[in-house]
Amino acid sequence: MKTNKKMLALLGTGHAITDINQGALPMMLAFLQPIFALSQLQVGIVMLAFNLISSVIQPIFGVLSDRFRAAWLIPLGCLLAGLGMSLTGFSPNFSILLLVALVSGLGVAAYHPEGSKYARFASGDRKASGMSLFSVGGNLGFAAGPVLTSFFIGLAGLYGSTGFFVLNGIMALLLWLYLSRITETRQAAPAPAPASNKKTASAPVVNASSALRLFIPVVILVLVVTMRSWVHLGLVTFLPQYYIHYLHHSEAYAASLTSVFLVAGAVGTLVGGPAADRWGLKNIVAGSMALMIPLLYLFTRLSGIWVPVVVALAGFTVVSTFAVTVVFSQELLPNNVGLASGLILGFAVGMGGVGATMLGWVADHWGLPAVFRVMIIFPVIGLLLALALPGREALRKRQRASNATS
Repeated sequence: MKTNKKMLALLGTGHAITDINQGALPMMLAFLQPIFALSQLQVGIVMLAFNLISSVIQPIFGVLSDRFRAAWLIPLGCLLAGLGMSLTGFSPNFSILLLVALVSGLGVAAYHPEGSKYARFASGDRKASGMSLFSVGGNLGFAAGPVLTSFFIGLAGLYGSTGFFVLNGIMALLLWLYLSRITETRQAAPAPAPASNKKTASAPVVNASSALRLFIPVVILVLVVTMRSWVHLGLVTFLPQYYIHYLHHSEAYAASLTSVFLVAGAVGTLVGGPAADRWGLKNIVAGSMALMIPLLYLFTRLSGIWVPVVVALAGFTVVSTFAVTVVFSQELLPNNVGLASGLILGFAVGMGGVGATMLGWVADHWGLPAVFRVMIIFPVIGLLLALALPGREALRKRQRASNATS
């Protein structure tokens, strides 16, 4: 089955425009923090609320989309994401800021399950390649968020946030106009294989002890991804805060560094998958955690041209395992691929907001430089956990055991 490149490009662009708002929020908070006299803890709370609503709730939208075919969530999600972000510049107080951030996060959550499902249909036989392009669209949108925020604020002050509504509104209209073409990709997709006629009683019984042994690696992987998310969202949140409010660089410089971090992460997404195919999932995950330790150590100790270099390397390293860990979870739970993806993309990634909130508390009590010193603990824990994950041979054994019980 051929790839529907036009629809895949449209969905990928919609993914990029929707996720621009995720990258924009930390930069908006950097502008709003002195106006509202927000503590770093409050900054972390906004990021936590946005991240929880945009990530953890995604499996719920996924269940709804599977049961009710809610393709209309694609344009609606894109529109809501931009609407909420556009209202941040008009917020009169912290409570309203928190509310509109939640609206934006809800839009992001609504777009992803339906968008990724139809991107899979549009990918044809090359599902991995199609889904990687869809994912990179989101990464690039995330990376463009800080720069667009500075551009809009530079044009019209805080009210420049209206630019997000204009941008997302145009994209949502395009998605709505082409919605019938998007849904046609589902009809073109091959029908699932018919269910087996084997009796349920013939399936072997899996006792509680065996189930626990099978699930422990999944728990370990979720914890590894949680540590990675704490580093990732911690850097995205506090990198602009550190360079603007501690080192007193310009907002444009901080926005550029944040975008360097996120663009390098998009490149890492494309490199991480093939690297894992060659050297193994466990090795790439563990290697990423190991490299983050010296990079975080150098973060506050370098200046000049070395700053964007380290920022780029950190972004490349921490984001390179996003697709890898999703595949890892699916390998660990081959008979529950939806659950596996939801645990990693929803729960584990969404937990990044918890880390950002804790780091905000650290910044309030010990200053912004302490954030990066404390952050080193996360990849150390992540590395130790990653070393306990199963390697290639162990994954093959799990696959064979799963096939025997299916």
